[in-house]
Amino acid sequence: MRSTNKKFISALACASAMTALAIVDPMGVTKTHQVAQAATDNVPARSAGVDVSSWQSTNLNQQAKSGAQFAVVKVSEGTNYQNPNAQGQIQSAEQNNMMTMGYHYTHFGSDSNRAVQEGNYAVNSAQQAGLPQGSYLATDWEQDVNNNTNGSVAANTNAITSFMDTVHDGGYNPMLYSNEWLLKNKVDTNKISEKYPNALWVAKYKTNGREDNPDFNYFPSMDNVAIWQYTQNWRGQNVDGNVNVVPLSNKTNTNNNTSNNAANTNNSNANNGQSSSQAPARPNTNKPAQPTNKPSQPSQKPSTNTNVNSDWTKQNGVFVTGGAINLRTGASTNSKVIAELPANSEVKYDAYRTIGQYTWLRQPRANNEYGYLVGRNNGQAWGTFKEGSATASKPAETKPANKPAKPTNKPSTNTNVNSDWTKQNGVFVTGGAINLRTGASTNSKVIAELPANSEVKYDAYRTIGQYTWLRQPRANNEYGYLVGRNNGQAWGTFKEGSATASKPAETKPANKPAKPTNKPSTNTNVNSDWTKQNGVFVTGGAINLRTGASTNSKVIAELPANSEVKYDAYRTIGQYTWLRQPRANNEYGYLVGRNNGQAWGTFKEGSATASKPAETKPANKPAKPTNKPSTNTNVNSDWTKQNGVFVTGGAINLRTGASTNSKVIAMLPTNTEIKYDAYRTEGQYTWLRQPRANGQYGYLVGRDNGQAWGTFKEGSATASKPAETKPANKPAKPTNKPSTNTNVNSDWTKQNGVFVTGGAINLRTGASTNSKVIAMLPTNTEIKYDAYRTEGQYTWLRQPRANGQYGYLVGRDNGQAWGTFKEGSAKATNAVANKPVQQTTPKQVNTNNNASWTKQNGTFITGGAINLRTGASTTSPIIETLPINTVIKYDAYYRSGNYVWLRQPRANGQYGYLVGRLNNQAWGTYR
Repeated sequence: MRSTNKKFISALACASAMTALAIVDPMGVTKTHQVAQAATDNVPARSAGVDVSSWQSTNLNQQAKSGAQFAVVKVSEGTNYQNPNAQGQIQSAEQNNMMTMGYHYTHFGSDSNRAVQEGNYAVNSAQQAGLPQGSYLATDWEQDVNNNTNGSVAANTNAITSFMDTVHDGGYNPMLYSNEWLLKNKVDTNKISEKYPNALWVAKYKTNGREDNPDFNYFPSMDNVAIWQYTQNWRGQNVDGNVNVVPLSNKTNTNNNTSNNAANTNNSNANNGQSSSQAPARPNTNKPAQPTNKPSQPSQKPSTNTNVNSDWTKQNGVFVTGGAINLRTGASTNSKVIAELPANSEVKYDAYRTIGQYTWLRQPRANNEYGYLVGRNNGQAWGTFKEGSATASKPAETKPANKPAKPTNKPSTNTNVNSDWTKQNGVFVTGGAINLRTGASTNSKVIAELPANSEVKYDAYRTIGQYTWLRQPRANNEYGYLVGRNNGQAWGTFKEGSATASKPAETKPANKPAKPTNKPSTNTNVNSDWTKQNGVFVTGGAINLRTGASTNSKVIAELPANSEVKYDAYRTIGQYTWLRQPRANNEYGYLVGRNNGQAWGTFKEGSATASKPAETKPANKPAKPTNKPSTNTNVNSDWTKQNGVFVTGGAINLRTGASTNSKVIAMLPTNTEIKYDAYRTEGQYTWLRQPRANGQYGYLVGRDNGQAWGTFKEGSATASKPAETKPANKPAKPTNKPSTNTNVNSDWTKQNGVFVTGGAINLRTGASTNSKVIAMLPTNTEIKYDAYRTEGQYTWLRQPRANGQYGYLVGRDNGQAWGTFKEGSAKATNAVANKPVQQTTPKQVNTNNNASWTKQNGTFITGGAINLRTGASTTSPIIETLPINTVIKYDAYYRSGNYVWLRQPRANGQYGYLVGRLNNQAWGTYR
């Protein structure tokens, strides 16, 4: 897949047969709009596929003829870019009998709130591009100037899950694309796969050159992979090549709360005989998508079940919810959620109806509308019916595909009369965070996570499998349940007289309950394997403090560099020397002090001097220090000594080692001066070594294939061009890499002028749509340029910048100006009509004299979040997203397809455009 110079790809999208939509404009004229659908909605395992963006044309005939059976189309990026070629690429894929899919290039990093916004934008963009609901739609999550992947694993995972949840709720099947290293080191893929099985799309290349077919000897060692992107130059066509390792099918719409990601137990050995399974998708919530960047539809859509419905039994009553229950717009678990009613909410209803296993209650609401909630499940009440309320008999036993939200505190089925429970009044103090559940099962719902040192009064206990459960009496004759022992080992402290249940059976449940965060250590002072020593260790970088001396133990905290840790003992296990830190309540924390005898920090005088441990490596390494002392020291014979100064020509990563796999210490911005003391050429890169504090070093790329990534001041490195071999992972290239188009370029026509942008236009590092974007210039930006040049359909303007650099922007497209040239500025003739691979942002095309606009001065109040755009089209750039209840004064309206657009006068004779109606349904209030 690509964003500027970066590779990226996304998930899958199908298409459909032709569907006619009736559209009624304000004048009562009915039109039809045709929606295309795909010819293919499934592919067998190990089928070839490509992913495309605006870098590729809309014609995918060549890829289809070369054997591609599916195409993944970029639909959007961030919250303000839509692929202008998406609709054409989807249509071309369908015409070539390819299964179509979609992806979104993300900017949210570890920000869950922004992830939801981008998810809504992606759903909206996919719909506009013609990607049918039920198709795959992936998030392309990778390191980029706009997407910081350096957040914590938990934060990154939560943000990605938020995006995928939003895509799922919008009617698409979510997927996650990234490279193997990020997925293994920056994302909890197990957590994602628990919710969305087989939804990973992983990139791992054997070579950066051409590759026609996948070599499964290089298949990434990961579970739950659906698609493998194995090359960026498939069959010499300069397009990403992919192979699905499990069968893929987009037949099922995700609004049914099922995921279409195929089952996969051994990705690398998948075969064409494998069948697709409908794995359970996002549990419990069933929330509809509420796009931030799509005009919001009313949350309380008029119900289709009205008073005249003969299947409803009239009854006026009051129902008190026994837990959190969804109030919906219809009597179906597929209906939109109006609100989640908390426990003890009183709901007045006027009728009830049994559908399948559920008895639904109907709540009258404003404007003759209704809300619907489940009152009974298989005849069992989900709350309390006050006197005279519904006493409907137990409904049929058939279960719907999607259950509504069950009460958080659903009455327990284990009561005082349960003969399997042993009565005992006691008090248990949790030794760490433990889940309190609605039943004595790890599958039961979590009421709350009890923090360490919580006192729980219980009245009985019971051993089930490996766990001893404690029963806590709660309000309304209900109970909460928590694990007190695991295989007989206490997860906290039992006060005098409390449960002394013997060790339970060894059988393990499928899902373990949450273990205590600070579970009492099994390594105590009497442990003969620990060597006593009181000392102080100063961390040399970020190191994990854990609950045990194992890389599998839970992380208590990540200690930053220069943290002072007092320890009382040390122990060598495998390659690691662990330090033991005394903590409160006779507990301990553990951290790595040495790796293969090499210190990960500084031992103050008298501290551990443990010899180098054995060389065996654990399966999971602990977090290494961010600034781990470099293994390349001054005595390294491969480094050439040279004291010099390097000025970065763009953003370049400073790393802990001379490798693109080394950790990033910081991203150095353009024009950063770096003093270095040596250089070394490895492969295509010439690395510079920067001395840092405490005898450590930082490393950055100075040259790529002999080409400088900045300026070497006098006397600095002049290393010859290195070998041409490319590493698997490229380091960050400068954002503003010096342009190859200079003043001496004979194709440029000199002219000093001023150009005022007519809309948002990209300023780039070169006169090409493939060049990096320096900035997006907003409407009415004045640009001073010194030359212009016509290439293909575009006339480029050259803007002088600091340090002899230039910026480039499109001034004309096929001779049509994308803004205003002030007097004396470039008047280049109409350019050739060849379209480039990628277009920049088009200018506004709807003006005052547009004959299709009907003049009308009025006021519109938005009924939800609605996009204000530069033109009356869903593909026009977004000026801003108007929040609910925004008052807009408009001077005209315009009918386009199923939309009625309103025109808002703005400053400098400009206009903003927003949707006022969809299919004649108002998206707000007209005064």
